[in-house]
Amino acid sequence: MKYLPEFTLADLHSAQAHYLIAWAVLISAVVVCVTAMIRCNSLWLHRWLSLGWLSDFLFTQDPKQKTIGLRYLVGVVNCTTGLVALNYGVSIGVIDADGCRQLTAAAVLVMAVFYGLLRTGWNQKLANPSMSEAQMASAIAFLGWGYLIGGPGAPVALMLLFIILMFGMFTATSRQLIRSSVLAGVVFGAAFIMTGVRESGSPTLVRMQMVYFGVLVIMLVSVCLLVNEMARLRARLTQRKTDLTAALAQIKELAIRDELTGLFNRRHMVSVLNAEGQRTDRSQGRFCLCLIDVDHFKAINDEWGHGTGDEVLRSLSNVIAAGLRETDVVARWGGEEFLVLFTETDCEDATVVIERIRLMLSDTMVCPALPDLRVTFSAGLTTYQVDESIVATIERADQALYQAKATGRNRTERHTFCGGDYLA
Repeated sequence: MKYLPEFTLADLHSAQAHYLIAWAVLISAVVVCVTAMIRCNSLWLHRWLSLGWLSDFLFTQDPKQKTIGLRYLVGVVNCTTGLVALNYGVSIGVIDADGCRQLTAAAVLVMAVFYGLLRTGWNQKLANPSMSEAQMASAIAFLGWGYLIGGPGAPVALMLLFIILMFGMFTATSRQLIRSSVLAGVVFGAAFIMTGVRESGSPTLVRMQMVYFGVLVIMLVSVCLLVNEMARLRARLTQRKTDLTAALAQIKELAIRDELTGLFNRRHMVSVLNAEGQRTDRSQGRFCLCLIDVDHFKAINDEWGHGTGDEVLRSLSNVIAAGLRETDVVARWGGEEFLVLFTETDCEDATVVIERIRLMLSDTMVCPALPDLRVTFSAGLTTYQVDESIVATIERADQALYQAKATGRNRTERHTFCGGDYLA
């Protein structure tokens, strides 16, 4: 059996005090780097010493790959810290040099393989592109190996294990982290047993392995409890996000919909018309507007009540919406008026659609409480002229509607810009 020279406190004070200072500086740098990388994004990299090009070179320009790569670098920093500690132990003669060289070579090779998968994009073909569980499993295996050959510095492996598991709470799923914790218990449990057998001649070291194992079990159980708690918090946050998204969508829908008919309201229709006008101006296209007004609506309200009037408006809105194309838009313009936008349509085609809706309405029971009640509407059509205001177009449609009302109702009147006059 190979005996290692005894490492005394006097040796540490006399020859290696500078190492403690360097180690403290290294740990501080690691903490700063980890904190920065957790908050890191591509814009931050460009602002920070203009190193955006470096992240592009190391991890490609894909933002997702950069995020995965930066997390990978955090693990590399932790593993490198452990390798530095082991090699320092070799330099002062407390760790076996051959075992350390083998572990260092294997660790560097595995880190290179992971980096190669990230840099080439092969990780994107995996079910888990971040490879979090595989990286943690590799780190746990190397830490267990390092514990076996670590000599007086073996407990450092436990500290690094805790760091890896804590960081894994933010990069891995709950199941992955629980499986990694179980693996850590198995690997380090085996390492403690092997160390106890190897140091059977030293009862103190054997008992310390039992203490370490107890501490490890407590740590892993605590990690699992924290993981479960974080999973619950994530589930709550996800549910709240879903509820908030649904609420925002509902609020947005309420903001653009008419409460009575469910059609778009006037405010939203103005936005749609302005956008359509700009598109038509650019493409030199065309569209028509049609104003529809229920005939004798005041008489319906006076004779049958406003409830019946509301039923009539709901029924008419359903008939109009059912008779339009998917590309056409209808809105409740105000009171008993409706405005229809016919995209990429001339007045002749739009008139055909309006007359079809008129026929559909004549066969529709607009109020279940009054099955014999029938209503009609008058309509005014016009075509948008390129580079004119939407207000001017609506005014022409309103003039055509007024003409339809004045000439007997239950008809469609086209403005002269449409090419034609009255249509029954």
